[in-house]
Amino acid sequence: MNFYFILTFCVIAIQSTKDCGYDACNLGDSTKLNVHLVPHSHDDVGFVKTLDEYYYGSRTDLQHAGVQYILDSIVLALNENPDRRFIYVEMAFFSRWWNEQNEIVRNKVKEFVNSGRLEFISGGWCMNDEAATHYNSIIDQHSLGLEFLNEQFGECGRPKVGWQIDPFGHSR
Repeated sequence: MNFYFILTFCVIAIQSTKDCGYDACNLGDSTKLNVHLVPHSHDDVGFVKTLDEYYYGSRTDLQHAGVQYILDSIVLALNENPDRRFIYVEMAFFSRWWNEQNEIVRNKVKEFVNSGRLEFISGGWCMNDEAATHYNSIIDQHSLGLEFLNEQFGECGRPKVGWQIDPFGHSR
């Protein structure tokens, strides 16, 4: 698993009455240059290990990571500090994790999403390989992920950013 940071430079701070997404974000002080560091993870749905091996953290001889624990720690970290934000990409992992959670955790996660503290980007089932994938597959896997987000989070779960962190080139 890799951690990356996005630098966003805000010039004008505008407070909005919207309930979710960017409009719920505290843009900072309009008299200063504001830098927002937003942590995120990118977890392959299948690359060196299988989906299950990534999710449960098995096959540590290949990689030390368990996506379920990453998602657990995200919820704990967001709960500890109201100034924290996180962006998440792969719905294949998130939906599996989501289905294992109780209503208390689900409601807390919905609060994070509604307040713009947890944001889903791209919204696909996985981050597809753009060099060797047919466009039908890209559309299908994004449709599946976006349907999940819409059913669980409504408008506040709708991605507003396309995100492709490790493309190996673009297909025709």
